[in-house]
Amino acid sequence: MLNLIIRTIQEFADVDESLITEDTNFISDLHLTSYDIVGIIGKIESDLGIEIPDREIRNLDTVGELIKYLNNKLL
Repeated sequence: MLNLIIRTIQEFADVDESLITEDTNFISDLHLTSYDIVGIIGKIESDLGIEIPDREIRNLDTVGELIKYLNNKLL
């Protein structure tokens, strides 16, 4: 799941892969905009065939939180 998220982030932002860990914060560490985050989440939703409600997206601040959410959603 981490590799999917890394690849997707790199599609939307010029970010060094080595900077992305489960502790990485989308805004403070990667300096992504809310527009970037919406695009990333949309691409992941499309790739995995799921939908993440907007109210849930607001609670996903780090890569690890997104991974945990996706793992729970896909179980």
